Amino acid sequence: MKPFKIIIWILPVLLPFMLYAQQEPMYGQYLFNNTVINPAQAGSNSMNQWGVLARNQWLNIDGAPKTESIYANFRLPRQLGVAVGIYQDRLGPEKNLQIQADLAYHARIFDNWYLAGGIRVIGSHLSISLSDVPNMDPGNPFFHEDLSSGLLLNAGAGLLAYNHRSFFGISIPKAFRNQISISEPGGVDFRKKEVLHLFAYGGSNIKLSDEILFIPSVLFKYSDDAPIQMDFNAIFGFRDVLDFGPLLRSNTIEINNWFDAVGFLIGIHFLERWYFGYMYEYPLTDLRHAASPLRQTHEISLRFIWDTKHHRRIGSPRYFL
Repeated sequence: MKPFKIIIWILPVLLPFMLYAQQEPMYGQYLFNNTVINPAQAGSNSMNQWGVLARNQWLNIDGAPKTESIYANFRLPRQLGVAVGIYQDRLGPEKNLQIQADLAYHARIFDNWYLAGGIRVIGSHLSISLSDVPNMDPGNPFFHEDLSSGLLLNAGAGLLAYNHRSFFGISIPKAFRNQISISEPGGVDFRKKEVLHLFAYGGSNIKLSDEILFIPSVLFKYSDDAPIQMDFNAIFGFRDVLDFGPLLRSNTIEINNWFDAVGFLIGIHFLERWYFGYMYEYPLTDLRHAASPLRQTHEISLRFIWDTKHHRRIGSPRYFL
């Protein structure tokens, strides 16, 4: 096994166990699943929907990050919305399964503006399969243990302001910084702290012609003990059938390289109620030198959409595809 692959597996399980990292499910395609970043997005779409989404990062590297999800988003009567999601993140021997439910209320504050507030409840389970870690010392009992956190509870909240052309949102998906401690016989001790995440974002839709819509947007991401990032997207929509555009992610780790990744996104409506999305990312940091040949990141999504009987005076801004 190559040294880089071993590092991917070993890093999450080094002693003493105290890990800090971005722990929220995150995609380049948050445009396709808006509630992943903000519970106030529940019911904000003009259509009900359910979908699946998978992210495979650094393809063909053993233990590289992978994320899968299934979600649904519904608009309800009395200006309410509800969304549910199941997310699974994997990094080397670590697996985090998260189930969340969102409830949002949408109130008209001005003639052309709505303000939505959302709350989230979360149940998650963390497991560490140490027996799967490449072990260069077979006599070390440390690598014979599998760890489990049991059920972990948390909550989050967010706000969303929007009209028919623009939107602005802010959210804290997890409000409580839970300390996870797992002790097993034989001296295996694991500690992990759920860190604070803050998302702030905004965008608009600009009608360039009767057939083309331009949708620029930006997402600001902050988490404790991790670099601040910003995602920039410039999506062009053609006849509500095809969406395409570039994406750029900033990086604050490397002084000489301000950008983390570049890529593109494409989405296609088909069979009236179905939508397929694909996203490609090319790393611009020193990570691109860590494996040969270069390992890129890919995401795919599939969504089913159907009409809702509960319409509001203004529709959702078409930033979220």
